[in-house]
Amino acid sequence: MMKEAINARLAVIHALMLRDMRTRFGRSYLGYLIAIAWPLTHLVAIVVLTTYANRIMPLGGDPAVFISTGVMPYVLCLYPSRMMGYAIELNKPLFLFPAVKPLDLIVSRGIIEFLTAFVVVFLFFCGAAVAGVDLMPIDIETGATAILATVFFAISVGVLNTIISALFKFWHIIFIIVMLILYMTAGVFLLPTAMPQRVQDVIWYNPLFQCVEWLRSAYYEGYGDAMLSKGYLLSFAVTCLFLGLLGERFIRGKLLSSL
Repeated sequence: MMKEAINARLAVIHALMLRDMRTRFGRSYLGYLIAIAWPLTHLVAIVVLTTYANRIMPLGGDPAVFISTGVMPYVLCLYPSRMMGYAIELNKPLFLFPAVKPLDLIVSRGIIEFLTAFVVVFLFFCGAAVAGVDLMPIDIETGATAILATVFFAISVGVLNTIISALFKFWHIIFIIVMLILYMTAGVFLLPTAMPQRVQDVIWYNPLFQCVEWLRSAYYEGYGDAMLSKGYLLSFAVTCLFLGLLGERFIRGKLLSSL
């Protein structure tokens, strides 16, 4: 019975993924390419413009590498977590089908955003190689785990964002403002050690800052020893995921009864 129930849930999630992709991106592959192009273009534009505006970076080597390791976590956090916020809001009519639950919509949208994030990273690395920029980290394992942790954080925040967005329509605007604040205090363009100690003490609690520190630690020897806390980032992500899943449980009845 349990195996049949799991297979049934997986079938529902798979069907929702296909419907979500066709609804958002159209029936052709071109629609999905556009979805990938948005975060990829955002990432490339910031890196290129900032690199050429100031070719002297706080750390030695290629300035494009320093900027990329700061901007990449932001883009990988912004797009998945923001797009997941619409998972329930735009698909409430599907609750007329008894087999569809709010968690199914969250999981299906989360999987799509997870895969999209890695496609964006892959294309960005390939494009950088073509442009003559070596983005391969010194410690490949640390770089890979940093990207995985960043995407996990984004999906966890996305789950919580989905629940809050389903309750408060104005939350989408607040969420963008929050992400911009996190971006501006994440040390994307500046070394945290160059900031006053009081500022360092505050930005340490910024989970996006920890994402940047983790990724840069894979590129620069000894980087992040003073302020990087992997445990804090993962704990923050798990807390967001737990609150999001808990919230889904409590608002499930309200969502279904509002149809």
